[in-house]
Amino acid sequence: MYIAVLFLQMVQCKTLKTLELLDSKKYDDPDVEEDSEYLREKLHVSVQDLSSFDEYCSEVRSGRLQWSPVHKSEKFWRENAPRFTEKNHELIKILIRLLETNQDALILCVAAHDIGEYVRHYPRGKNIVEQHQGKQAVMRLLTADDPNVRYHALLAVQKLMVHNWEYLGKQLDADHTEPVAVK
Repeated sequence: MYIAVLFLQMVQCKTLKTLELLDSKKYDDPDVEEDSEYLREKLHVSVQDLSSFDEYCSEVRSGRLQWSPVHKSEKFWRENAPRFTEKNHELIKILIRLLETNQDALILCVAAHDIGEYVRHYPRGKNIVEQHQGKQAVMRLLTADDPNVRYHALLAVQKLMVHNWEYLGKQLDADHTEPVAVK
């Protein structure tokens, strides 16, 4: 069990990428190459064992958010947004706390984005985020110094303000399919 936790932490810290970079170098000591190969194999297995939701959870809990593929994956949000209610909305609470306490622009951008995606994909998400003062936390970021933070906060606020995403999507599709009258 303890070994699995260590491998998970190594995956989160991008150790696999570091090992791949080290492989391009030649070492005089064969033990270094063997150890590197062993660790790389174990990490590959560990990565395959993790579901994208497990990986996302561990990333959020670590507080070190990055633009990993799950953040931008429509499929991820569609499939996993309901799971954000687990453990009394633990992930939402963590994201909101990151918005309130963190100063790192990247973390703030990703957390704001994720709040917006959760609201967009979970029918009661807006109420849950508001219940935990997430709307206020996102709105405070609209005055942040970093333009990227302001941008992602604005997108999240827009998602918090829209009531019916399906209706909006249908309206946008209808607007694009209507014939244009030519005079």
